[in-house]
This record gives sequence, C-alpha cells and structure tokens, in this order.
Amino acid sequence: MWPLVRQARYLGRYREIAQVLVHHGFGYLVDQLGLSALLSLPRRVILRAPAPPPLGNAARLREALIELGPTFVKLGQALSTRPDLLPTDVISELSKLQDTVPPFPGEQAVALIEATFQTPIEQIFTHFERQPFAAASLGQVHAAILPDGTQVVVKVQRPDIANRIQTDLAILADLAAIAQERLPLAAQYNVCEIVWEFSAMLRAELDYVREARNAERFRQMFCGNPHIYIPRVYWEYTDTRILTTERIVGIKLNDTAGLRAASVDLPRLARACLDITLEEIFAHGFFHSDPHPGNFFVINGDVLGVVDFGQVGTLDHATMQGLLWMMGALVNHDSQGLLRALERLEVIARRSATMALRRDLERFVEGFVDRPLGLISARETFEGLTALLRRHRLVIPGPLATLLKTIVMMEGLGMQLDPGLNVFAAARPYIQRALREQVNPTALGAQALASGRELSELAFEIPMQLSQSLQHLNDGELRLQTRELELRRVASALIGAANRLALALVVSAFIVGVAALVIAMRAFNWYGLLPWTLLFIGVGGVVTGGIMLTLALLRRE
Repeated sequence: MWPLVRQARYLGRYREIAQVLVHHGFGYLVDQLGLSALLSLPRRVILRAPAPPPLGNAARLREALIELGPTFVKLGQALSTRPDLLPTDVISELSKLQDTVPPFPGEQAVALIEATFQTPIEQIFTHFERQPFAAASLGQVHAAILPDGTQVVVKVQRPDIANRIQTDLAILADLAAIAQERLPLAAQYNVCEIVWEFSAMLRAELDYVREARNAERFRQMFCGNPHIYIPRVYWEYTDTRILTTERIVGIKLNDTAGLRAASVDLPRLARACLDITLEEIFAHGFFHSDPHPGNFFVINGDVLGVVDFGQVGTLDHATMQGLLWMMGALVNHDSQGLLRALERLEVIARRSATMALRRDLERFVEGFVDRPLGLISARETFEGLTALLRRHRLVIPGPLATLLKTIVMMEGLGMQLDPGLNVFAAARPYIQRALREQVNPTALGAQALASGRELSELAFEIPMQLSQSLQHLNDGELRLQTRELELRRVASALIGAANRLALALVVSAFIVGVAALVIAMRAFNWYGLLPWTLLFIGVGGVVTGGIMLTLALLRRE
C-alpha cells in the first residue's frame, strides 16, 4: 500500500503541495507521482494546467520551493550544495534561496520564554528587545541583557514551526519512496537516502540544546587559540526552543570596507579563517558546515568570532582516511589512487568501475600535471570531480558532500579578503600531519588492536552462524545466491562428478561380470574359446576403465 494512505491526516498539505507544483508548471511530476487524485481533478486537467510564468524550469522550481515554505526552502538550499545530483543551472537558481522571512511578533517570543522558564521576562532579563535584529525561517534573534549586565542574544524558535516541519518531512519521505519506486532516475540516485539525511539535518537544527552542545564543543576545541572566539552558552536560559548565548560585537567578515577602515590585515585574516577550518577538519573531524559571512565577526582587529552552530559536520576515521588518500592522489597525479580513494569513500562500489570512468579519472588527474599547488583551486577541483561523477551517475555520500561544500565556501569567503589565497597550498601541512598521525606507532597499535578485536568477535560468531546455517539446511530453508560465473563453475563440477560416477559404475559392472565368469568357469568346468574370450574382454574393460577413472579423478575441471 502506498505511503499516502498512511498519511491521510496530512491530506490538506498534500493537496497544497500538488497545487503549487501544478501552478508552477510541474503537473507532469504530480501525475508521475500519482498525486493528481489529491486535487479531485481528472488527469487531463493536471497535464493541461494553465501555462506557468515565463521562467525557465530552474527558476520556476525556486519559486515553487519559496511558496511551499521553510522546509522546502531548506531542502533547496541543501540541494544547491550537491552538484553531483543537479545540473549547473538548477544549482545556480537554488543558490539564490535566502533563509530570511518576516519576523513574528515579539510578544509571541516573550510568551514562549515565560512559558518555558515559568518566570516573567522581567525577572529573567533586565532588558529584552521586543524587535528582533535577525529573522530566519526557523527562528529569530533578540538582544537582551542579563541581571549581571552581560549582553546576550536570545534565539527563539517560531511558534509551531516544529510541527509544520515534521509534517513536511513525513510527506517528503513518502514522496521520495513513491519516486524511487516509479522513477528510474530517483532509484538511481537513491532519493530516499538523500531525504533521510536532509531530515536528520533539519531535525537537528530544530533542537537548540544540540546547537548549544555544538557551541560548547567548539569552545573547548579552540580554548587555547587566541585568534578565535566562541561565545559562551548560558544554559540556565536555554531550552530546545530557546538558546541564549553571549553577544559578539564586531565587523562582519564580508564588510571589506569596514575591515580596511579598522586597519585589519586582510591576507592574514583570510589565512586565519582557512587555518581554523582546516584544523576543524583534519585535527578534530568536527567542523562548522555553514560558513557564510553572517556567522563570522572580526573582534579587535585580529580575533575571529564565530556564531550559529546549528549546522555541523562530523568525519569518521574511514571518511577521513579516504579524504586524505583523495587529496594525496590529486597532488601526486595518481588516477588509480584516486579510484581507490573514491572506493573507500563509498562513492564507487569496489571493483565496479567501468573503463569509461577510469579514462575520465585519468583525464581529470592529468589536469593537475605541471600545475603548481598554489594555482589549483578547490572550487575548480571539486566542481570538476562532481561533474565527472554526475556524468557516471555516482552520488557523493552526505557527510562528504557537506565537507566539500564547506571547503569551497570557505575558499570563496577567504578569497574575498585575499585573492591569492589557496586551499591546497594551505592544507598541505595539515594533511601531512594527519598522515603522520595515522602511521605513528600508537595509531597503528590501536588499529591492530581493533582488528584483533574484530577477529576475536568473528571467531566467536562463526560457530553460531555455522550452526544456524546447518539448521536452515536441515529445515530446507537455506537459500544460496551466487553470480553467473560461480553457477557455471558449480555446474561444471556437477557434470564432472556425474561423469566420474558413471565411469565408476561401468568399471564396477566389468569387475562383477569378470568375477561371475570366473566362478562359472570353475563351478561348471566351462572352458573353451567363448568363456576365455569373455574373460579377456572383461579384464580388458576393467583395466581400461580403471585407467580412465584414475585420469578423471586426477584431472582438474
């Protein structure tokens, strides 16, 4: 039964989504997904809807997402960072989506704060600015002052936004399941997995306690670095829908004129920003994945203040190792190394790379030959790689896509301050240090210990799995799956065994016949030409058959 039946309580929202898609010229998609019934209109009406505005498909998609609301705007923003999935024109249009909406009344924010902490607003803050100074699709930010005089910012979630987003995410999961079942391209790109990752990211962004923990983790990571400042979290005024942090006052990173007026060393600042991102990635495996200018402030000329930790990325050991191999392969012009790195990153299935993909990887790597490291752009590199992967319909895993987006965004932000900035050149010492750490005795010992633990666990599991397999075999429930080549080998072995069995039966028959003939000759004194001829033929058959059986047993099929 298709998912829409399970989501009957969302029927009104389904109808609204279908109507918006039809209005913007995507009636064919509504029909392919089987949503036309939700409009209570015949199929021909869906396909003959009024002509959409005179915009291209990409622009109409952007307008449709805006009309559908915050969840779909966030989805468009997430897809704008996936050039491995979408063509350039669609990426360009989706990149224009802005996460800014009109603010909701300040009285509603005050009511939520008072209801959450069961305290009048005047007893929590000595001053609370009713008019927010920033608003986005999920919440808005108010300035406030604590009783001890500390200036803070209070991030308040929009009323009922969590319920609306949960509804939309449930619908997106249903639509992805339908699309993956009905549309070959959706199945090829595994849209269910993409929607699942997006849903996990958005749900995490709705949890302000999680964002506060992220901020605390970054604060601990850089506690000894004088060039970065992470605002303090005030936990006594923080909840899942309210986040109170120390207020940072500084110059926004994209305010080049203001930075120059404050005599800030722009190249040094650009390198500091890049170094912080590289340290997050290669030293901690935990990075700020939304590095747009509004989240960075310059304090006192040389300190970078960072805010908004709702979107973060995490790298496990395998992804980190694959990334290091990929970077090393690019710098060393090693196409086979790049292929192995992409296999490790689960972009390419092991031993399934086509010859066309191998040739394209070789051409891609040749583009780095004889080029100084300082002239290699991260944006150019990753755009070229994702275009290559899109050509072969390969999808980059979500965490890796987030990482590549972060590196490209950070390079773009840094180049606004210093056009000569280069990610590859700056990343070399971090990559070398990370590689050294992976091959030092402590790391190798830990890997050996982990491998030994896995082997010991496997040793304990094998008897149990063997027992289960034998039980299934005894119950007639054992199923074997194999490839065509293996089937041929099995069939050949069976045929050989049958031939040897038949030959053995023939030899046995000759032996029994000779024995019976000898017994008859002795018992009945049966002598003459005929019995001796039969005896000679029987002995010859036994010898010949024995030789053939021996050769058959020794021959390898």
